Amino acid sequence: MTDDENGRDPHRGPSPGQTPREWFAGLLRAHIEERGGGSYEELVVATEQAHLRVAKSTLGDALSGKRTPRLETVQNLVTALHHRQGLPGRPELRDWERDYEHLLDLQSDRRTGTRSAADARAASEGRTWPRRFGPLPEPAHSFLARPALRVPPGPGRFLLTGAGGVGKTQTAAEHVRECLLAGDLDLVVWVTATTREDIVAGLAEAAAELTGSTGPNAELTAARLERWLAGTRRTWCVVLDDLARPQDLEGLWPPHSTNGVTLVTTRRQDAALQARGTVIDLTLFDAHESLAYLTSRLGTHHTPPEALANLADDLGHLPLALAQAATFLLDNEMSPAEYRTRLSREGARLADLVPDGALPDGYPLPVSATWALSVRRADELRPSGVAGPVMHVLSLLDGTGVPGELLATPALSALAPHPSEAAARDEVHDAVHNLRRLSLLSVDTTATAPRAAPDSGAGPVGALAGKAIRIHSLTQHATRDLLDPPERRAAAGSAAQALVEGWRAPQLPARLDRALRANAFALAGHAQDELLTPVPHPVLYRMGHSLGDSGQASAALRHFRRLREVVDARFAPDDEISLDTRGHLAWWQAKAGDPAGAARAYASLYADQDRLYPSDHPSLLQTRQSAAVWQGAAGDPHAAVTELKYLYELRISLGRAADRDTISNRNHLANFLSASGDHAGALALHEAAWREAEARLGPDHPDVLRARSAAMHHRGELGDVASALAALRDLLEVQQIDDPEGLDTFATRARIADWTGREGDPAQAVALLGSLLVDRLRVIGPEHPHTLGTRMDLARWRTAAGEPARAATELTELLADEEELLGLDHPALPVTRAALADALEKIRHR
Repeated sequence: MTDDENGRDPHRGPSPGQTPREWFAGLLRAHIEERGGGSYEELVVATEQAHLRVAKSTLGDALSGKRTPRLETVQNLVTALHHRQGLPGRPELRDWERDYEHLLDLQSDRRTGTRSAADARAASEGRTWPRRFGPLPEPAHSFLARPALRVPPGPGRFLLTGAGGVGKTQTAAEHVRECLLAGDLDLVVWVTATTREDIVAGLAEAAAELTGSTGPNAELTAARLERWLAGTRRTWCVVLDDLARPQDLEGLWPPHSTNGVTLVTTRRQDAALQARGTVIDLTLFDAHESLAYLTSRLGTHHTPPEALANLADDLGHLPLALAQAATFLLDNEMSPAEYRTRLSREGARLADLVPDGALPDGYPLPVSATWALSVRRADELRPSGVAGPVMHVLSLLDGTGVPGELLATPALSALAPHPSEAAARDEVHDAVHNLRRLSLLSVDTTATAPRAAPDSGAGPVGALAGKAIRIHSLTQHATRDLLDPPERRAAAGSAAQALVEGWRAPQLPARLDRALRANAFALAGHAQDELLTPVPHPVLYRMGHSLGDSGQASAALRHFRRLREVVDARFAPDDEISLDTRGHLAWWQAKAGDPAGAARAYASLYADQDRLYPSDHPSLLQTRQSAAVWQGAAGDPHAAVTELKYLYELRISLGRAADRDTISNRNHLANFLSASGDHAGALALHEAAWREAEARLGPDHPDVLRARSAAMHHRGELGDVASALAALRDLLEVQQIDDPEGLDTFATRARIADWTGREGDPAQAVALLGSLLVDRLRVIGPEHPHTLGTRMDLARWRTAAGEPARAATELTELLADEEELLGLDHPALPVTRAALADALEKIRHR
C-alpha cells in the first residue's frame, strides 16, 4: 500500500479508539491545511466563489466528525480548494470517493455487521448476496461443454472472440452459472455492450445501487462502478456481452482486481482490444462435437448418425446454425436429408430455413441476419463503404481459400473509389482486415509468399499476397441472400475479371494457379447466369484451360462439353462465340487422348468457318492448321506436312512472316518433317528461323538461343549430338539466371537429360532426371503432365542404365497414376505400358 499525494494512507482506517467519522474528518482537515488552511468563514467564501456553496454548519459537522457529510459536500469542498489555489481544470476526486466508500463500509460494519452501507440498504429491502444486475441468458438447449475453450477461473480480463454464432455468449453465461453454483461469486453484472448507451445504462444501474450515489449524468454514475469494484472485498464478474465497438468502453473498463473477472464477448479482433486481456478464440464445433450436439437435441427423432454428420458438414459446424436447424427440423417434422435438399436448392435463402417466431436459446437474430449486421459494421469502418462490396465479391468465391493476390488486381482495387490505383489497393486491403476484425473472415498467413516484389510489374501483388482468405460457407450464403440483381452482377463481374487478371501473372506458381481455378469454379457455381450474360466471360474458358494444363485433360474436356451445351442453348450455331467454343473443345479432345477425333472436329469447324469468313481470315487459317496438326499426331505425319507447308507458304505470301501464327506454323511443319524422316528439311526451317532471329536480336538473346536449340535438335537427329547438347546447355545457362524454376527451364533440363542418355550415358541421364523430378514435384505438383512425363523418362533411362527392376516398379506405379489422372484412353498410357514391357523383358534376360 502506498501513500497518496497528501501523505496519508486512505485505506489505513481509524486509529484505536477513533470513530470512522473522526478518521474521515482528520483526512479532510489535513487536506485543508495542505491547501492553505482557513477558518470556516474563509472556506465558505471559497465554495461560494467556485459556485459550489457549502453551509458553515455543514462544514463544522464534517470537520469535527459530528456527522457524516454527503459525498457531494466532500467533492465541493475539495474542488473549491483546488480553484482557490488557482490550479487549472478539476481536481482528481477518485481517491476521495474511495475514502468515502471506505467510511461508509466502516460505519456499516459497526451498525449491522455487513460490509457496506449499500449492503445494509439491500438487506433492509430483502435483497441479499450474491447480487445480480442485468438478465443472465437462459441456458442453451443441450449446451455442449467444450473443455478446451473454458474460461480460466480468474481473476483477470478475458476476451471471448469469434464469428457470430460460435457460442461466445453461452460460454460466458455457463461460466457465470458455474461460479454462482460453486459459491465463488458475490456479484454478477451482465451488460449488453452493442452500443455505448447500453453499456452506460447497465453499468450505471449497478453503480447506483452498489455505491448509493446517483446523479443526472449516467456516464459519471457508470464510472463510479470501476472505483467500487477496485476497492470491494466482494468477488465479482462483469460480463460485457457482444461488444460492437471497442471505443465504446473508453473510460468504463472494469478494473484489474484480485477479486474480479471481466468477460468481454465480441466479434471484434482489433489488436488494441486484444491487448486489454487474455483472448479465448471460440471456434466452430469439430465433427464429434457437432454430432454430439445434434444427437442430444434431436434424440431418437433422427437416428442415423451419418445423416446428422452430413447435415453438420453442410452447416459448416457452426453452433448457432446447428441450433436453429435442429429447432426447424423438430418444428417441421423434417429429416436432415430434406433440410439439406432445401439448403442446396438454387435460390434457397437461409432466412427461410430457421424457426418461425421465437428462436432457440434466446438468440435475437436468425443466423443470416447475424452476419449481415457484422458486414454493415465493417462497412462503417474506415475506409467507409468498401468492406461491403469486397464481401459481396468474396461471397461468390471459394471460402476455403481466396488467394490474397486476387485482392490486389485492378478489378478488385476498383471496389474502392480512390482515383489512385495504389491507394485503392490499400483501401481494399484495409477493408479485408475490417471484415477480419468483425470475425467475418480469417487471413491465413501460412501460404507461400510469391516471388514477385511489389511494383515489379510481375502481376498482382500486395500486402495480402501469399495469404489465403477463408470465410465460413454460411457467411457467404447469408451475404449472397442479400444481394439484389445489380449487386450480384457487379460482384460477379468484378470477381471474374480479377481471376482473369490473376492468371495473367507471368511465371504463375502452381499454388496460385490451383487457387485461382478453385475460385473460378466456385464463382461459376454461384453466378453462372451472370457470367453468361450478355456473352460468356473469358474466365469460363480460362478456368477450363487451367484445369487441363494442370494435368486433368479429361476434366477439361468435360468442362468444355458442358460449356458448349450452355453456349449452344443461348447462341446461334454460326455465332462467333459458338464457333470459338467448339475450337476450345476440340483442343481438349485432342489433349485428352483423341487426336483423330480432334482432327475431325477441327475439320468440321473449318468447314463452317469457311462459309462465314474470307479465305485469309486468321481464325480460318488457324483452325485448318489445328486440323492438320492433330491429323499428324493421330498417325498421318505426311498429310500434316502437306497441309502445313501449304498454310506456311500462304501466310508468307500474305505478308505475315513475323506473325505468331506463322511462327507456330513453321515449328509444327518442322516437327512433322522430322517425324516423317526428313530431318534435313526440318533443320533447314529451324536454322533459317535461328539466323533470322540472330540478325534481329543478337546471338545471346533468349529467343535466339531457343531458335538455335530447335535447329540443333534436328542436327542431333542427323547424328550431331554434341551440337544439340551444346545449344541446350547455352540456353539453360541463360534460363537459370532469368527464371530457374520456370517451365521452359525445366523443359530444357529434360531435353539435356534425354540427349545425354542418347549420347551414351544413361546413368548421367538418370541423375539429371532425378534432380529434375524433385524440382517439378515441388514447383508444379505430382499431377502435372510434365511431372508424369519426367517419371516416365526417368524409368526408361533406368532400364537403359541397367536398373530394370527398379524401373519396372516405378513404371507400374506411374501407370496406375496415369490411369487415375489422365483416363484409360490417354495416349500416354500405351507409351508407359511399352516402357514397362521393355523393363520386364530386360529382367527376364538377365
